[in-house]
Amino acid sequence: MVLGLFSIFCSFYRKSHCASWLLLISFLLDMAVGTMTRHLSSCSKSRAELNDFAVFTTFGLASALLLGMDGPLSGLLAIMYVLATSFRLCFFSAGVPFIYKGLPCSYASCVLASTSLLTKGNTFILCCVASLMILFMMDQTYYPHEEILESEKWKKIVYLGGVIMLFLSPFSLTPLYCLLWSVSYIFFPDSLWGKTTCLRPQHRGN
Repeated sequence: MVLGLFSIFCSFYRKSHCASWLLLISFLLDMAVGTMTRHLSSCSKSRAELNDFAVFTTFGLASALLLGMDGPLSGLLAIMYVLATSFRLCFFSAGVPFIYKGLPCSYASCVLASTSLLTKGNTFILCCVASLMILFMMDQTYYPHEEILESEKWKKIVYLGGVIMLFLSPFSLTPLYCLLWSVSYIFFPDSLWGKTTCLRPQHRGN
């Protein structure tokens, strides 16, 4: 959440480059923190509510501010993005087991931040991407509830690759890597990142 607040601060001062990098770091850090929380068994109701607030602040509000809000269209789209994040979190908080209902906000934010870095903050492209992310978050498609650091080795390697590229690779390659990672999760949730099809009948039968 702290990185999200700093990202908001950077966006207010029109430092979208810094704001985007903070969101990519938050994307990677969120997975590590989630793994630590599960191992420590510290999943109380208050912590869950605090996590939802952190997700909303970082992957909702801070991500929406990347649109710049230089005009009424981008401003309206930013509001819609924030509302879509809230809508998405309500479904996740409803207790759907083993799966996300709607694209997770962190992946939508990663796509938006990566696009911002690759296009140097092109408002038109960002608005188009944000519109797609809003649709993905609200379409209620099932995505695997992926604990990537507690899964197969190749998924851990994907995560480790993101961390290594963040610190060692040229700045242009890191957002491309994160973008491809997120896009693969969006378009191939079952075949690559999990088997949600076997979980859907269980949910419908409850």
